[in-house]
Amino acid sequence: MFSYVDEGQGEVLVFIHSYLWDKEMWRPQIDFFKDRYRCISIDLFGHGNSPLLDIETDLETIAKDIVLFLENLEITMYTYIGLSVGGMLAPYMYKHDKDRIRKIIMMDTYVGVEPHTTQELYFNLLDTIEKTHKIPEPLIEKIAPMFFSPQVDRNSKLYLDFANHLRTLKPENIPTIVKMGYAIFGRYGVLEYLSHIQVPLIFITGECDIPRPFKEAQEMAKLNAHSELYSVKNAGHISNLENSDEVNRILDSII
Repeated sequence: MFSYVDEGQGEVLVFIHSYLWDKEMWRPQIDFFKDRYRCISIDLFGHGNSPLLDIETDLETIAKDIVLFLENLEITMYTYIGLSVGGMLAPYMYKHDKDRIRKIIMMDTYVGVEPHTTQELYFNLLDTIEKTHKIPEPLIEKIAPMFFSPQVDRNSKLYLDFANHLRTLKPENIPTIVKMGYAIFGRYGVLEYLSHIQVPLIFITGECDIPRPFKEAQEMAKLNAHSELYSVKNAGHISNLENSDEVNRILDSII
């Protein structure tokens, strides 16, 4: 069902990436943990080498697909680590698979309703992408900076590789990427789910995250009395790549 990497042995860590990225986004974490843990990183629909979608979807349906996928891999227990849309899937993962989840780590994410101003912005971007069957260069210039801190070097390999990734998305993947975008930014708010999570719940957010500011992580952390909250210095939305050493240190202390 999904394309994935499966490296290492031991307790299982399941990684779910951000929108417009793929399973290799987690490479610094996989390489750091695979000597001690079994690391499974999954491509979401239309991303990486995973299948395309024929119909519209929503976050709960995607979560149920992931649960079934892990069942087919005969995973009995795991720690769930999701960034951005990966984090948005976390409450649904717990709803449908709570007996197998050891811990939940939600990074650079928000499970409330998308604020109207940003929702309108994202829907307009998706409409343009759908009509042009690609991400045009002017949109790349708008989209790419959203994923990083304002101080990121735009000539760095990290930034340039992502911008080039957006330029070279396969045309046949665009309709699924658009469907995923509408599922993400048109999502239902499920903040109330957080108070029902009974496993350790950890929030990690880059201190310079633009689309998912740290105040949203603070809001969510307050809804679960047993949660933990971490800020990643010098990092934006893709905090696990912009400051991978700090994220690895935090994850190593909590997993």
